[in-house]
Amino acid sequence: MSIRFSFPTWIALSWAAAIILALVLNVPFGIPNQWVWERRLDTSFEPTWVLASIVVLLAACLLAYLTKGSLLSDSKKTAAILFALFVLAIFFRFFVSVLLPQSSRPVPAFWSLVIISPVATSFYDEGRNLEQQGLSEYLRHYHEQLQSKPFHAATHPPGLPMLFWFWRRVAMTPTMQKLVPLDEVSLKVIRKIYIRIAPPLRPNRVYPSDADLKASWWVAFFCFLCSIAAMLIWAWTAWQLKPNPAVVPLIATTPSTLWWQTTVDSIHLLFVTLTFTSAFFWMKRRKMLGAVLTGLWAGWALWLAFKNAVPLLCIALWLLWESAKKGNRLTLTQLFVSLLLVFSPYLFAWLLFGFQPLETFKAASAAHHAQAGAHARSYLPWVFVNFADFAMGLGGAWFGLLPICLWNWHKEQFRPSLTVATLLILTALDFSGMVRGEVTRIWMPFIPLLTFDAIKSLPQSQRDVTLMAFIQGSTAIALQIHFEFLRPF
Repeated sequence: MSIRFSFPTWIALSWAAAIILALVLNVPFGIPNQWVWERRLDTSFEPTWVLASIVVLLAACLLAYLTKGSLLSDSKKTAAILFALFVLAIFFRFFVSVLLPQSSRPVPAFWSLVIISPVATSFYDEGRNLEQQGLSEYLRHYHEQLQSKPFHAATHPPGLPMLFWFWRRVAMTPTMQKLVPLDEVSLKVIRKIYIRIAPPLRPNRVYPSDADLKASWWVAFFCFLCSIAAMLIWAWTAWQLKPNPAVVPLIATTPSTLWWQTTVDSIHLLFVTLTFTSAFFWMKRRKMLGAVLTGLWAGWALWLAFKNAVPLLCIALWLLWESAKKGNRLTLTQLFVSLLLVFSPYLFAWLLFGFQPLETFKAASAAHHAQAGAHARSYLPWVFVNFADFAMGLGGAWFGLLPICLWNWHKEQFRPSLTVATLLILTALDFSGMVRGEVTRIWMPFIPLLTFDAIKSLPQSQRDVTLMAFIQGSTAIALQIHFEFLRPF
């Protein structure tokens, strides 16, 4: 008896096989001598955590496979099934987040190092600088100090330093300090590695206190919660389009959203997801509340990072495209209110504290050009490698669904589509040459937008959909074991 699979399932299977083959053959994931994903030198992973990840993934896929037919008959049963799937998805993502080799353990120490490291990120240090200078002084002179700020912080507006400052204050309270899973041995490990990362170049250099080391663990945990929240909101929105239990494991296993759960990338993902969810309900109901929420979330996303303007542009293009349809137009008042709220953080910072948005953007752009190094890499090869790298983080299931989605869009006479709008802007961004490498991480916030309409193109066979989710999750785990996507130095 032959087993038949849908076209997206075959693509997912083929993509997973291609990745595994590339891993076996030691094919570089990137362009040698320019930029590649580094393979792990230590692959001594604890088998218990690997097995736990696979078992929970399998349980979620089996539950989604077995329960599709019972969703329409009983709303209480549907709610219970969704709750169980969400719980399994959270456990799966947690198990992947603690999937580290022996050399990177203990896990709490690794989480703390990723946040407090001046190499991996410098926003925690910036939060401490804000504490010392005061908010008014910090914002007033932000554009002047940007050139002297460390890696990463020099390319961003003050949103992330402000968020880290707030989280740090919460984490420094006595109650929170007591709850940190870091003993004296772990603190010694962190201190030793931190000094190796940032040697004492100046006699007056101040190293983080034990309280800061503990607080940095909480900041990593808050980033992890942002990752979980983004996944839940994305899955809930997808459920409105396609009430199929398989969308939960499909979304939970999206590879790039698994590899950087305890970093600032999860914060960007959350705020872009909140913006797109608000925009979806705004377009659906055309109420002022939708305009307000969309503008507020978009404003926060832009305040966190200038790069978030690009996924926000995808959402804006889709809204205008949808609004151009007769009988589906958004009012000018709603559009104006939403647009005003997008820029409100910059407006308020300028009016209240003397913050200089344009000067900050110019200084951040210059720092990005110097730090990113994209201009020193070959243009044409990266045009193609970027898409392959992004597809790795996108996952085989979504990669398989996109061609069917585009074909259906063609058959439906080119209706407004967030997937198409996002694909057009991503293509333009790729050909611009602004980003050459690491797009698996950098383009992560685009994934909920790119896959929005693809959810409608799920295969009829529940077996195929859950198989795609399982393949996608298993491949993500295999890549996590082989590549050092996240490191503090």
